[in-house]
Amino acid sequence: MSDARPNEKLIRIALALREATVLDEPHWEAFAKQAGLKTYKGVMDILNQEVSLAAFKDLMYMDIRALVPGGKAAAKIEQELNAPVKIFPGEIAYILRQNQPDVAKLCKVLIALGLVELSRIEAALERAERNALNVYDVLVAEGIITPENIEKVVASKTADFAMDNRILLAGDVLVFNNLVTREDFARALESRAVTKAPLSRTLEDLNILSQAELLEALQLGLELPMVEILAYDVASELLERFAPEFMRRQLFIPLALQDNSIEIATADPFNLSLSDTITFLTGRRVSLTYSPHQELLAKFESLPTLGGAGTGDRLASLPPTTVKRVARPVPKAPVAPRPTPMAEGYEAKRVVEPERPRSRPEPYVDNLSTVQLVTQIMESAIASGATDIHIEPQADEVRVRYRIDGVLHNIMRIPTEMHLSVTSRIKVLASMNVTERRRPQDGHFTLETENGVYDFRISTLPSVFGETVVMRVLDSSRVMTGLDQLGLLEDQLKGVERLIARPYGLVLVTGPTGSGKTSTLYACLSAVNREGVNIITIEDPVEYQLPGITQVQVDPNIDLTFAAGLRSALRQDPDIIMVGEIRDADTAATAIRAALTGHLVFSTLHTNTAVGAISALAHLGIDRYLIASAISGIIAQRLVRKICEECKKPFAPTKALLVELGMSENSRRRFYKGEGCPACLRTGYKGRTGIFEVIEVRPDIRKAIAENAQEEEVRTLADKYGPRLFQAGLEKVLKGVTTPSEMIKAVTIF
Repeated sequence: MSDARPNEKLIRIALALREATVLDEPHWEAFAKQAGLKTYKGVMDILNQEVSLAAFKDLMYMDIRALVPGGKAAAKIEQELNAPVKIFPGEIAYILRQNQPDVAKLCKVLIALGLVELSRIEAALERAERNALNVYDVLVAEGIITPENIEKVVASKTADFAMDNRILLAGDVLVFNNLVTREDFARALESRAVTKAPLSRTLEDLNILSQAELLEALQLGLELPMVEILAYDVASELLERFAPEFMRRQLFIPLALQDNSIEIATADPFNLSLSDTITFLTGRRVSLTYSPHQELLAKFESLPTLGGAGTGDRLASLPPTTVKRVARPVPKAPVAPRPTPMAEGYEAKRVVEPERPRSRPEPYVDNLSTVQLVTQIMESAIASGATDIHIEPQADEVRVRYRIDGVLHNIMRIPTEMHLSVTSRIKVLASMNVTERRRPQDGHFTLETENGVYDFRISTLPSVFGETVVMRVLDSSRVMTGLDQLGLLEDQLKGVERLIARPYGLVLVTGPTGSGKTSTLYACLSAVNREGVNIITIEDPVEYQLPGITQVQVDPNIDLTFAAGLRSALRQDPDIIMVGEIRDADTAATAIRAALTGHLVFSTLHTNTAVGAISALAHLGIDRYLIASAISGIIAQRLVRKICEECKKPFAPTKALLVELGMSENSRRRFYKGEGCPACLRTGYKGRTGIFEVIEVRPDIRKAIAENAQEEEVRTLADKYGPRLFQAGLEKVLKGVTTPSEMIKAVTIF
């Protein structure tokens, strides 16, 4: 037996199997004990043990349940399976009219439970016939079929349909997990109809499934049948059978209809009260199939009879989704509906399960459910250290690529038919408009895995073959590094530490998109973040949440720009301010003014070199004397891939390569490269590091800037205090951190 306790989903499955008599009481108790559930002993069970007189006296004054140690009470979970369903009289009348159940059977159930007298029903039926009224409307209006009576019928679980619905769910679970075949389960039902024995005994007597096998399967883990509701074409005549508000409130959508059964998709397939309520009002047994609640909400929005402003507003207002890792079996696309497994036999199910052995091998892409496929794509990206996921529709397939260490790698190809459901799944997770495919959209959500919590930023873009989706993977553990982990040379690290130790001034980080500027800024902020310091950031977007720091998200829709946010931040008594990017003259002027008035300001600029930041500020209209006075340091950076340590080998450079690196042709220095191995995806590289140029604005440099010196003059002065990007990169090459080709590709000689 596994040491790990079953999760609540397995406990609910076990309870449902128990209610269907598929799991007998001794094996349920064994499972409950392993699950850490309270099963509550009776008074006599306790008194039959050795009990002192004092203990006996205590028993008279305490709740017996408190004597049994353990975790969550089984009774509480069982109550959740049968919790009352909220429904209103108007909805009851509507469902009855649309489904036309047998009136005699309805009344028989009510009479059997003593809820209504026969004479009262006869009078109501006579009134309906005499006045040519709808009989269902009269039964509701006369207070015969009421929400309270339906609740009592469902709670009693004495009606025949109550057991039938539980057997439906139990059969679906057993077949879906390859524990029995549909034919064998139908055979067991036929035998049970004659013997009236519990299904657990019938399954064992027919050598179909022993209780020991079922208990072992529960301990290993069972899964629920599910449907890809976003890709499912729901018939309008099915939707018309239920009141829209009732469907939205209970979060279900009907999928298929037979003469005596109906299948519905629901976010809670253990909601047995819902299935019993629907059966009472429609006269049809109900089979519950799982669909995530976010997908159901998205489906509601896309269905004309269920969507509208109300549903859309509720969907848009949902918080970022936390998606937990759930491994599920892999149903294929929906096919024809199935009949109920009662007296007529248990035949083909609407969701066809692929033939697979008990060992459950890893599935191929073409038979993955959309939910599992999207989850696998995200988790694989995390495991491989990818920073971006690209899902790109092509003419005859959909290409999935990961950006790992700055380079895109082809990972898989999925069928074009799955593209819509994959993009819809991602949009639902990110609370985006599922039905809008003509305009670009942005969103985000959170994925919780066993190894941590990851944020995903989603961007969609319409293309010729469909929507392209790019998912940015934000891992706080990857960005929240110390200054000493960025890749700064020893002297550069000391220079940066001096810059951030100053009480005021402007520190700029420059480089192209994707060069790691955000990581450097966050490392600087982490280094200065301490008690007694007020730090405010203005970002677009806020990619990582930093403890102890006030972070502001830019929103142009409400006129919260970088400049406006910075001006407001200055009124919040900050010591340190970080502006995500200086994009315009207004932001530049405000940042300069903040640095000149006693604040330490961090920001970024898109320039190729460190000295280029001075010219960029001048082009934004900032006077040179103000730049010279405000700016205290500039950091230029690039990212290069590191050589994989698993396959790192030395090699002798060619003379041409030595000349390109500015070295003597006769140099005997050895360089290194990766030969390629499974650890680095055969690329020879694993991980990235930064190459930096750090300029501390000293008095001579400050004077040159104020006197409007040429860029090259300022660069020459800066050379006295530290290496340029290319020289810093060359040092990384000589130390065997990266390859010459990688460094040359990232850093142009300036």
